[in-house]
Amino acid sequence: MEITSNTLSLFNYIGDSEKSNEVLQGLANNTNKDVSGGLDLLESGLSNGKFEETLELMEKGEIDIDLNLVDNYYQFNQQKLNREVAQLARSFDLGSETAVTLQDGKLVVEGDSDNAKALQNYLDKDTRLSALVQQTAKLQQFVEWGQAKEQAAVYQSEDMPEDQLIEFLKEARLVMTQDNQFLMSNKGSAFYSQGHTQSIIDKIAQQT
Repeated sequence: MEITSNTLSLFNYIGDSEKSNEVLQGLANNTNKDVSGGLDLLESGLSNGKFEETLELMEKGEIDIDLNLVDNYYQFNQQKLNREVAQLARSFDLGSETAVTLQDGKLVVEGDSDNAKALQNYLDKDTRLSALVQQTAKLQQFVEWGQAKEQAAVYQSEDMPEDQLIEFLKEARLVMTQDNQFLMSNKGSAFYSQGHTQSIIDKIAQQT
């Protein structure tokens, strides 16, 4: 999977310690900035399908949003989704986990059973639910990337070697570029991207 980079991405400065540290600090330090209006811009970007553009603005510091606010927004959306899934579980007999891939702005139900086909037809018609799933998925990915940036700042303060730090960011950045999945069952719902950052952190901890 190719890692996409933005204008002020750390990846542009591999080999230049001064520049990479400067960009990393810009990514990691957002605690003292005014976040008023940030959520409006975030919601507008997500609603208009401008995910990468919104992410670039966040990384350049043009949108200043506290990670906790983004997480709260995500949790609010997730609660709405859980209520929707509870209804879908009854209507489509979601006894076992059903995976729905978010691909090119569409929701694609895995499987070719009659139940899967019926669910696919329902999702194709319910544009409101489709938009909610896709927006919540992007918010969850924003949360994962925000956690990665915070952890990168910790690693930097601990003098992690630059090549290891950049490798961590590259792997963490995959959560923003690869297709996500929405997992549904009669027990609730989740996104495949959940826990992506923590799994990398745990792997690094096991290696040290």
